[in-house]
Amino acid sequence: MSRLVLGAFVLIAALVATATPILAQDDGAAEWRKFRARFVMPDGRVIDTGNHQISHSEGQGWGMLFAETFGDRVTFDRIWAWTRGTLQHKDSALFSWKWDPNDPDLISDTNDASDGDITIAWALSRAGQRWNAPSYTRAAKQIVVDIRRDLICVAQNRLVLLPGRRGFRSDDRTVVNLSYYVFPALTAFSRIDFPTEWQRLSRDGLSLLAEARFGRWGLPPDWLELDADGDVAPAANLPPRFGFDAVRIPLYLVWAREASPERLATYLDFWNRFGTNRAPGWTDLKDNTIAPFDGSTGFDAVVQLVRSSHERNNAPALPTIGERDDYYSASLTLLTRIARRESMR
Repeated sequence: MSRLVLGAFVLIAALVATATPILAQDDGAAEWRKFRARFVMPDGRVIDTGNHQISHSEGQGWGMLFAETFGDRVTFDRIWAWTRGTLQHKDSALFSWKWDPNDPDLISDTNDASDGDITIAWALSRAGQRWNAPSYTRAAKQIVVDIRRDLICVAQNRLVLLPGRRGFRSDDRTVVNLSYYVFPALTAFSRIDFPTEWQRLSRDGLSLLAEARFGRWGLPPDWLELDADGDVAPAANLPPRFGFDAVRIPLYLVWAREASPERLATYLDFWNRFGTNRAPGWTDLKDNTIAPFDGSTGFDAVVQLVRSSHERNNAPALPTIGERDDYYSASLTLLTRIARRESMR
């Protein structure tokens, strides 16, 4: 090999070596490293820094999803081991939703949360495919089966997803949280379990979302109530707000490629009112008042994702995790990056 050819080869190799980390950072790997360093403990517990350092099934599921997405199997296994050993029920594959270091019992609420159950199962399913690991796939299937058995029911002649096994259904009403409908995960579940059941749950969820429009801007509430007469309304005894939970709804619509202009219109009508300023953290769907504070970085990341969801070329950069961002804000920031990447494939 001549010196000229050898020199060119070395130069190309050096360019490839330096380019790869840059591309990885653009895909969100740098944000994952920030998240891992700040919120994932050595034993695999993901801490909610905005909520007294508790841990919950949602955070464990998101941590596993992030680790799988960025190919970090060591961290994935640590998070999964803690989740399985600490939160998983003995009588089912589902998980207690809350672990509180300030509570003598640690597991301060044994009820599950379906968004956590769903995200853990989805992360395991993805990990099984990525790393050709049948044990992950089997664990995912067991969770999915128990979600279908225990958390899907019929209300108003449609399939609905209960937020947990206990406390959300009575003879005259059913309470749901539409942000727990992780639509891209439901699509994945239809490939490993009863397809028609999961497909119907997605269809009925989208239909319910179209009905759940309240207030001046026609937005869905964080918590929704379905009564026996066929009416839907913001859940009684809870703030009638579009905010902390419901902001995830358009994120999951984009991720699942279900974000038609019609479905996104109400969110954009609200957010665009504030121009280039950050949107408020919530709006009340009864009196149309808005929060006296701005939404977090993660909230803003969802806004920017939705605004640019149909821009396949030259989409603007999404916000990054800041030093002051808590667990939830950082999670939303990472989720939007993954959603953009996977919805554009």
